[in-house]
Amino acid sequence: MNHIVSFSGGMGSFAEAKSCVDKYGKENVTLLFADTLMEDEDLYRFKDECVAFLGCELVSLTNGKTPFEIFKQEKFMGNSMVDPCSKILKREPLIKWFTSLYAVDEAQMHLGIDYSESHRLDSVQKRMLPYIYRSTLVEEGRIISKDYSEQFGIKRPRLYDWKLGHNNCGGFCIKAGLGHYKALYEANPERYREFESKEQEVYDVIGATYPFLKKTENKVLRRLTLKQYREEFLMQGKVTALESQEYGGCGCAI
Repeated sequence: MNHIVSFSGGMGSFAEAKSCVDKYGKENVTLLFADTLMEDEDLYRFKDECVAFLGCELVSLTNGKTPFEIFKQEKFMGNSMVDPCSKILKREPLIKWFTSLYAVDEAQMHLGIDYSESHRLDSVQKRMLPYIYRSTLVEEGRIISKDYSEQFGIKRPRLYDWKLGHNNCGGFCIKAGLGHYKALYEANPERYREFESKEQEVYDVIGATYPFLKKTENKVLRRLTLKQYREEFLMQGKVTALESQEYGGCGCAI
């Protein structure tokens, strides 16, 4: 049986990969990495160190485009409900590679989901039948800390030091909330402004502005561009304690 780990470059996928290598042997484990071409440079350092430590095969896939280029191509800015970037850059290439290479009884796909997020596994397991999608972390009731890799001499990804919840797309995510972008702005305002500029480029191409950030004011939902959020709230110190906890999540591979 071949064990394929959807390796995002985050701590959960490293922990699942480590568990699979321990259980099934490195010769039976393959790490499958879908590169959005917009990853933080430290993700590649983390990925390479993990591969060297685990000693198993790594397969990298890429569509050749970044999420912002996908939004321009589709003439649609993604949001928490509709995610063309995740679909085209992650799910479709991962599923195509897996199902075209292996028969149902030849391989299992592993996701880096720990027990605290076990509910996220149910839907993908049902959707992908008869292929088996699983997580040994969920099966064993394990919860993985963001510094799990450091006990093996692998420094954790720097995006966790920025207080971000994931290590994907350089800190960008259309499914992230106000708290996520507050943390990004405080940690790296240059990166924030870069995303702000790229978001506007998308609107220039599609000829409409429909931001993915959401903020409720006086019980009325308002959508904000990254620029509006920065100028009206971040620079003015007007983010509430509750909004600071709105992180959201990517979950691209599922």
